[in-house]
Order: sequence, then structure tokens, then C-alpha cells
Amino acid sequence: MRSSRRVRGTALFAVVAAAGALTVTSPAQAVVGDAVADGSYAFTAKLDIGEGDAKRACTGSLVDAQWILTASSCFAAAGQPAFPLPAGAPALKTTATIGRTDLTGTGGKVVEVTELVSRTDRDLVMAKLAQPVTDIAPLLLADSAPVAGESLRALGYGRTATSWVPDRLHAGTVAVTASDATTVAVTRDGGAICKGDAGGPALREQDGKVLLAAVHSASWQAGCFGSDETRPGAVETRTDDLVDWVTQVRGLPGESQAASGDFNGDGKEDIAAFYDNGPSTAGSNRSSLFAFYSNGTGFAEPKRVWSTPGGFTWSKSQLTAGDFTGDGKDDLAVLYDSGTSDTGAVTSLYTFTSTGTGFSSPKQTWTTPGGFTWSKSKVTSGDYNGDGKDDVAVFYDSGTSDTGQVSSLYTFNSNGTGFDNPRKTWTTTGGFTWSAGQVTSGDYDKDGKDDIAVYYNGGKSADGKFVSSLYTFSSNGTAFDNPRKTWTSSGSFNWSASKLTSGDYSGDGRDDIAVLYNRGTTEAGVHQSALFTFASTGTDFAAPREVWASTGSFSWAASQPVSGDFNNDGKADVGVLYRSGTSADGRRIDSLFSFTSTGTGVKAPVKNWTGSVV
Repeated sequence: MRSSRRVRGTALFAVVAAAGALTVTSPAQAVVGDAVADGSYAFTAKLDIGEGDAKRACTGSLVDAQWILTASSCFAAAGQPAFPLPAGAPALKTTATIGRTDLTGTGGKVVEVTELVSRTDRDLVMAKLAQPVTDIAPLLLADSAPVAGESLRALGYGRTATSWVPDRLHAGTVAVTASDATTVAVTRDGGAICKGDAGGPALREQDGKVLLAAVHSASWQAGCFGSDETRPGAVETRTDDLVDWVTQVRGLPGESQAASGDFNGDGKEDIAAFYDNGPSTAGSNRSSLFAFYSNGTGFAEPKRVWSTPGGFTWSKSQLTAGDFTGDGKDDLAVLYDSGTSDTGAVTSLYTFTSTGTGFSSPKQTWTTPGGFTWSKSKVTSGDYNGDGKDDVAVFYDSGTSDTGQVSSLYTFNSNGTGFDNPRKTWTTTGGFTWSAGQVTSGDYDKDGKDDIAVYYNGGKSADGKFVSSLYTFSSNGTAFDNPRKTWTSSGSFNWSASKLTSGDYSGDGRDDIAVLYNRGTTEAGVHQSALFTFASTGTDFAAPREVWASTGSFSWAASQPVSGDFNNDGKADVGVLYRSGTSADGRRIDSLFSFTSTGTGVKAPVKNWTGSVV
């Protein structure tokens, strides 16, 4: 559509006279055109960045109930590159007004922007909203690049031909002249991109559909109020090849697994979360790894330290942590289901080696040609031979014999760069049920070699009480001694209501065991949980002591407990990665709690973080 009016925008372009090139000296401009009808293009967002005299404006598009897609140059500090932006919250307070065609009205929503996820290769950023906007349909992305001669509908809240600060959304037409790997060149065709339009959408309108083809990035601003420029060109940022990236950023993380370790080697243990990011648009399974680094009094915001666009399946992974290289920094390992071969089930070990600030991409450090079944394995880690490098152990279902069910322990000794083939370091002739065991590791006898404990479901006694027991497999340096029953319940202690972890909670040099326990739900719907510790005596475990009980609602089912000395005081604490709920648009919300050890008990849990990871 042709129009003498231009849509207002907030990002400016300056002319470099010597080179005759376009550069962005402030966020890119938007479109000059006709005012749009009330309620149309409701997905368009007006962005107000900063406050007072430093305030600037841009335009964006709602591409998910909780995400705006716009130009990263809108948020770039003076003198800094337009992209990439630092991850996290915007440096300046930013609000988005969505679905308000007439800015003098009260329609639509006004929501604060809490997080930015920037592209590294182009002027584009995803801006996360503090609350989802569920009553406005998001804009869908085109899946093919704009081509020369194509007309696009450009929207923006920026400057027009006659107004410095318009109060309505405007639209105009621009024509595509060329495109490359990341940008699209356009020229005026009844509309122009002006200051304040930066980040706004260039739409492909065909067959009754409206699709996002590009985002306004830079313009000469010809025809814009206060501009004497006559050159009609502008630059748009391509979005058609970023459907998978946008999907990944806005996608709901699924289930998670947690582990703890001193990943940066600063003496304070940290927490890692391994997330299921679901399938990509091509059908490949995606996973991501986040680290919560301890600062001594709490934890920093989660840092994404690895992700894959596809090919690593969370549901085929079991996570564990340990210093597998012996360099003083804990690493992460995943026992992985690699499918089947002609010789049977294939299982592998992948190691994410800590770099101190993140993790290297996973390296396959062991695999079997067949005959080791992932679904019959429960993984744990510890330095079982006392050589300063943590190893991996698997509690394994070896089937049945004439005397009952057979369980085994296999140890994968670390050689510093990978793992040796697993050795069977213990097995039973029968009568020890794999499915009845939860496995953990710790140096329970203080001899410098980690041991293995199995928390065992003994069923019910004759009088109907739940029976649970602890069995300890003491390491002798090369294998494990036969398990000793180091505790058994005298009252009712329900194995299926228990989640297991290990750490030295008293600081006496012997690792203890903790159980997060499910006390059920009240009639009012309040989830009740408790924390018990089993103190090691060096040879056995003392009866469990309840060191905390929830006074409000704390859901056992939503909790993943881990242990670590998070504040470097010589006593292990308990951390819980907690599923806090779901946002209005279905997004997973997690929290991180820590129970700090006092030496004789634990303090009430402190919430260190809550939010959604991307």
C-alpha cells in the first residue's frame, strides 16, 4: 500500500559520507505509513526502553505468549555493537505495550521485559515478558526468505512524515531489492522506516495469512519527520531461517535432572540441571545444561553452559557428577541409551568436562558394542579407588537365578581422559532386588575411598509397617565388599516416599545420608515434606533424625534433592531443584532451594532463584 505518511520508529541510522554506507548509531528506525485500524495487527508491541531523558522507543512482535522478537540494536549501549547483547535482564528498564493500536487508549497489555536472548550473527533479540499475554494471537514466522520484487507490509510505532512522536501504530509498503544470509535490503514503496520503528515487523501477507518475513534494522529515514535524507533504502533482518531458534528460546523446558559438584573449582559446590527441551522442528531431540554457581551465600542465576539443537535425547540420559579428570573441578557425565546392535543393547558414557567457566561439549568416553542395558542401570559416582579421580558405578539388574533376583555393581574407573571398560565389582547369587534399590555414593568410613549405599525397600512387616533398610558396599580399593545392612527401620519408614542423597552434613569427615520424605497432602491441599539425616558412625548409620519439616506447602513430588558444601564451611548442605508450577501459557517454572547445615541439623530452606530457563 502506498502512503505519504511514514510509520514512526525509534532506531536511527547515520550516513557515513565517505563510504556511502548505512550504520546504526542508535536503535534502527521503523515504518512510515497509514494509521492502522483499531485492533488490527494486535501482535505488534511498542517498546519503551529506559526512563527520563534517556528513554528510547522501538517496535517488536509478539511471537509467543511470553516473548517479543525485536532488534537487538534497540538495547545496545552507546558505542557498543548492536549484537550480540549480554544475556539476562536488559540494562535499562523496559516495558512492552502489546495490542494497543492507539497509545492514548487503555486496551491491550503493558508488561515489563525481564530477559534478553540475543542472536550472535544478526540484529535480533528475543525479549521475555514478566507475564504471558494469552489473549493475543502470536505472529507466526515465514519459512522462506524475501525475494527481490516482493512487497512487504511494514509496521511500526515510530516517527511519521508529519509527527515526531505519533500515538498510533502505522503501516506502509516496502519493496525488497536484495537479500543475503542475514539481511534483506528494501526500498520505499509507499512506506518508509523511521526512528522508533526499529525491531518492528515486515510482513508477508498472502492467501489470508500474515507471516513475519523480517525485522526492521536500519534505514536512511527518507521521508521521516525532521529528515532531509532522500535515499529511500533500509535494511531488514531475516527471520525465516530462525524458526528453530525462536522455537527453542520460547519452548517450554520439559523434565530435568539435577546433580551437584564444584564445577568452577572455587571450593564451593554448585548445582547443575539437565533439561529436556523437546523435539526441534526437524524432529531431533534437544537437551540443555544449566549451572547454578554458588556465591557462598546463595546461587547466581542459572547459566546455560551447553545445549544441542538436536540429537541428544534427555529421556535416554542419566546424569551424575564427579571430578573425572582429577583437575580439581567437577565434571558431568551422562550414562546414555545408544539403542541396540546385532550383539544387544548399547550403552555409552558421555562426559561434559568442566572448563571452570562452563563445560565442553559432551565426549563419548566409553561405549559397548552391545550387551549392557541402559534401562537396567542406576548410575552414581565417587572416587572408589582413592586415586584422586572420580569413577562411575552402575547398580545393575542382572536378572534372576535359582535363588532369586540378581543385582550387580559395575565400576567404570576413570583414567583421566576417559573410562576403562566396566568391571563387575560385586554381584549377588540371588535375593537382592534391583528395582527395590536407590543408589548413592560417599566416603562413609572416612578411609579416603568412596563407598556405595543402597537404600532398600523391604516391603511391609507383619503388622503392616513399611520396612526400609540401608546397605553399604564398602570399597576395598579394587572392588566392593559384600553389602552390610547398616540400618533398618524399627517403625514405619516408607521407601517409596523417600528421595536419597549423600554428604558430610556434620563436618566430621564421614559422609552421611539424607532422605527427603513425603508426608502426604492435607485436606486443604497443602503438600507436606520432611528431611531426615542418617549420620554415619564409621561402621553403620544412626537412626534417622528429622532435621526439617515443612510448615507451608512443599511438594516432595516436585523436588530433586542433591548435596554439596555450598558455602565452603566444611559441612555439606542440601539443595533442591523444585518444580514451582506452570505459567498461564504452560511454561515450566522452577525454583532452587538450599538447606544450610548447622552441623546438627539444617536451617529452613531459602529460595535462591525462581523462574524459567531457556
